[in-house]
Amino acid sequence: MSNDSNTDTALTFCPRCGGEHFNVGNFKPWTCAECKFVFFQNTAAAAGALVLNAENKLLMVQRAKDPAKGKWGLPGGFIDGGETAEEALKRECWEEVGLKLTSTDYLCSFPNSYLYGGLSYQTLDLYFTAKAANPEQITPLDEVAAIEWFDIDKIDPGQIAFPSCRNAIDHLQTGL
Repeated sequence: MSNDSNTDTALTFCPRCGGEHFNVGNFKPWTCAECKFVFFQNTAAAAGALVLNAENKLLMVQRAKDPAKGKWGLPGGFIDGGETAEEALKRECWEEVGLKLTSTDYLCSFPNSYLYGGLSYQTLDLYFTAKAANPEQITPLDEVAAIEWFDIDKIDPGQIAFPSCRNAIDHLQTGL
């Protein structure tokens, strides 16, 4: 891997032939000079839920794994192939905290960098306000260390896992 000023991580060798003449520039596509393979590294999509309870407190999950282990985030995760953002959001909320969403409304989106396994993946994080059938019955499940309902005005920005998540919470607070 080599670092580039405009991409967090770039490939050095061609993923098809292993050739060392893989032209990685500042913008896609990347091309192998040896086998002419063209590689696009596109943005990954993720969805996050902003769930408020009856007391207008925001549901947050403490991350049990890296990246950002121990920091707070919103329930959600990567969108699988063939899923809509709403389907992924419902699946992720069920897998992470046993929360069954009854409605979702698009709120905003923000770009993010997701560092995993030594690589930085560019993501587009889609955020939704959501209502749930069973908010009082949630429990930490997959990749969640703890759950807490936060007063939205008293969340410590330094304890939030990702900038895109902070931006979504700010967006919800200000209505921008």
